[in-house]
Amino acid sequence: MKIKFAFICLALFFFNGLQLIAQDDRLDELTFEETVIQEEKVPYFGVGGGFMVSLFSPNLSDVNTHLTNVGFSELSTPITMTGALGVATIGIVPNVRISITNLGGSASTPEKTFVANNKNYFRSVTLSNAYTGFGFDYAFSLAKSLYLLPGITGGWGTMDIVTAQYAEGSSTSNNSIGGFPSDANVFNHSLSNDYFMINPGISVEFAPALLGNDKPRIVTVRAHAGYALSFMGDWKENGSTIVNNVPSGIEASGLAFQLGFMIGLFK
Repeated sequence: MKIKFAFICLALFFFNGLQLIAQDDRLDELTFEETVIQEEKVPYFGVGGGFMVSLFSPNLSDVNTHLTNVGFSELSTPITMTGALGVATIGIVPNVRISITNLGGSASTPEKTFVANNKNYFRSVTLSNAYTGFGFDYAFSLAKSLYLLPGITGGWGTMDIVTAQYAEGSSTSNNSIGGFPSDANVFNHSLSNDYFMINPGISVEFAPALLGNDKPRIVTVRAHAGYALSFMGDWKENGSTIVNNVPSGIEASGLAFQLGFMIGLFK
């Protein structure tokens, strides 16, 4: 009886073992799909404003040709311009932001001396340029808080060329400044032009984690390179008389490089 019971138990053990082996074989037939979790890209966000310095390099060869022909020194580039930039993402289109720029600056020639009627005189030239523009930029993420932003700006500006000649040691006299009204060697003339411009360019911006990696970025530093293409209007002398036959090479077009910073919220 004991032998029969042991034989039955052994048979049951062997049968169950065969079932387990069969189940293991079927487990090998099962396949499992891996779920890939994609990291969601956060669109660029930026709103703020700050200070900019621009080095503007227009072609001054035609200007300098005229200046040297009448006894003035030459102007040189770049012209240092300073101003402000404000930006804000519009939210409707991801990574797109609008901007407003206002810059202005000037360059002057060294004073040149000459003698007339036994009196010493100085002469100099100042070229100034200022513009206001509205633009659109698109942000490409290069790394965390580092962005590449191509864009285009359009607006309007004014270029002025002022030639001045004055006597050494002049003082206010007879309700005039810089000399007597009858002194033909003393003058101050301006030639101005109101123009439209477009400025395609590209910027690199970085927002350091000044408050910590888990805190908002409140400052961004900016480097920009672009080319200003101007569409000049009429040249006017002293703001009123239209001057004809001004060389077309005298314009507010040229390369510009900017450096600056903005304060606000950036991500």
